[in-house]
Amino acid sequence: MSVIADGVTDVRRAAREELRKGATQIKLFASGGVVFPSSGHSTRYEYSEAELAAIVEEAQARGTYAMAHVYSDEGVRRCLNAGVRSIEHGNFMSAETMARLRDHGAFWDPTFISLIQRVESSQQHGLSDQIVGNLTHTITKGQEIYARAKELKVPICLGTDLWGPEAQRSQIRELEVRLQLDSPDSILASATIVNAELLMQKGELGVIAPGAYADLLVVDGDPLSDLKILLKPRKNLRLIMKAGRIVKNSLDEPTASVGR
Repeated sequence: MSVIADGVTDVRRAAREELRKGATQIKLFASGGVVFPSSGHSTRYEYSEAELAAIVEEAQARGTYAMAHVYSDEGVRRCLNAGVRSIEHGNFMSAETMARLRDHGAFWDPTFISLIQRVESSQQHGLSDQIVGNLTHTITKGQEIYARAKELKVPICLGTDLWGPEAQRSQIRELEVRLQLDSPDSILASATIVNAELLMQKGELGVIAPGAYADLLVVDGDPLSDLKILLKPRKNLRLIMKAGRIVKNSLDEPTASVGR
């Protein structure tokens, strides 16, 4: 699921090869992770700015972009200098770096549920108390900088970073986690308008407009006043349309109220 590459020539070749094989974006690991028995990270940063810039250049040459798994403040700053478009995680960003992210026109994807799910499944996967403590600390730091991002009007995306059938069942819970930090309308904007802009699909995704993809949900209730209704999609999503094709329709079934 990944390629190890070192040096400008090597990372450029790796990026080109993934793009040739059909990658729509390039995700790079720009710092260590947090599932380690340490108080911080295995590394503050993984790539030089020259290596990062080479990856970004190859993505841009094909009309797409690079996103970065990165937690450390220094790692985020290096990514922004190189032109990385999306910061995944970034829990240890400083206020200054968060402002730079906004000024660079980059996006932030906090992915809280990925860390929470790892804490919840720690015993099952044999994670030590030290690692769990590190994960919990990382979640707290992310919640702290979320408020800062809101103040600075940073574009906040909605993603989960969960992979594998078991973990993916928790994806929708990112909405619930965000409710502790943000308003329903802002969270829904992250999932629609902001995500569409990040994906370079502005005007095609995340809107109901002529020429856009007809991706529509008809919801039993009003998610703008109670976002939790989306946490029960089997019950509350009455109609699902994907690219103009109806994949679920239970509108004829009895219900108290239907809203879009």
